[in-house]
This record gives sequence, C-alpha cells and structure tokens, in this order.
Amino acid sequence: MKMTATGCSVKGPAHFQDNTPNQDAVLVHGVRKGWCVAVCDGLGSRALSHQGAQLAAKIVRLIIREQKDKNLYAPLLISQKIQQKWINKVGKDYSSYETTCVWAWINERGQVQAAQAGDGLLLIRSKGVFSVITPQRDGFGNQTQTLAKAEEGDWSTIECTLTMAGDGVLLMTDGISDDLLPEHLEAFFETIYQKLKNSNKRHCKRWLTKELIDWSTPKHGDDKSIAGIFKVE
Repeated sequence: MKMTATGCSVKGPAHFQDNTPNQDAVLVHGVRKGWCVAVCDGLGSRALSHQGAQLAAKIVRLIIREQKDKNLYAPLLISQKIQQKWINKVGKDYSSYETTCVWAWINERGQVQAAQAGDGLLLIRSKGVFSVITPQRDGFGNQTQTLAKAEEGDWSTIECTLTMAGDGVLLMTDGISDDLLPEHLEAFFETIYQKLKNSNKRHCKRWLTKELIDWSTPKHGDDKSIAGIFKVE
C-alpha cells in the first residue's frame, strides 16, 4: 500500500493587517510507516491561542506515537488522551490558549482513526465512498467547541479503512470550510487528491499554499490550514 500526505497553513489577510500571528497550526508527519495529520485553530479572542494551536498539533503527534499499533485504540480515547495532555501542559489558565482540534492517523495497513472537536471539516473517502464526518453546525457562528472543553459527546469520530486508490482523509480549518458549499466538497477532495497523485509532496504543498494565499473569496481574512492523507495505489 502506498500513501502520501500533504498540508500547509497560511496567515490570513486580517492578521497581516493587524500584525497578529497565524492562529492556526498544521501537522503532517510520518508515524511507523503510516501518517498522522492535524489542523488546529486557535480562538481569535484569546491572547495565546496561536500557542495553544501549535501545542495541540505537537501533542497529536506525541500521543499517536505512543499508541501500540497492534492494539488500535478508539479515536475517542485517543482524543481524550490528547485533550488531557494539552490541559496538563497549559495548566488551569487554559482559556488563554483555547483551540479547536481535528486529527487523523492512518497506519501502514490503511486503517483510519480520526476525530474532530470544534469548527472546520473532516472529510473521508473509504472504499470509494465519500463522507462528511463533521456534523452540521448549530447555534451562532461565533460559538465553537474547543479542545479544552470538549466532552465525550462533542467529539465527531470515525474508524474506517482505505482500500482503493483515491481513498483518503482531508482536514481543514474554518478559514477554508466556511467558504465551501456542501455540494462542492467531494469535488474539492478529488482536486487535492489528483494534484498530490500527479506531483509530489513538495510541489503539492507549494500549489496548496499559493491557492490559499490567492483564496477566491473576497475579503476573507481568516487563517487557512489544510492537511490530507491519500492512498495512491
């Protein structure tokens, strides 16, 4: 089984204008012949949310590396381990570091563990069937769940297997997902897969970065982050 992965994060125009840091963080990393990816979006109203997002991405990698591959843990349990380690690191004053978290791990056999807390999108194609794992958002647009506060029922999780070329997982923060219409999600997924399949990780990352910098929605000022893993043969 051959898999490949890509991802990038770009600072939003509004943050360039305000001279504030990119509050997103992205992880793309090989783990024991498989891959783990994550996108984390720090809450803009919190002073240290960019640090919280960066820490969350690093902890995803640490927790997944600790898992014993022969005994796969459920994605909810992995998520709770990520959450607890993150809270332990930032301490009781975690409100200054609040962030969302979407992560996925695919082992060398193509088995997928993935989960989401907060805004963004988690997309899966398994056995050739495309699925949106992220539930439809309820409530006001400025209300979101966070890694620190997510309870068991707040996590959206998925376990599946990649069996066909073109199967994969794609994660993104709401700087991208808020501009995508539901009926266009599968085509967007396929575009990323085809670009990665027909180039290489470096060229695909360069292309993705340019696409996010030149994002087609006028005056969209948010940071934008995306990461994906695909089976290519």
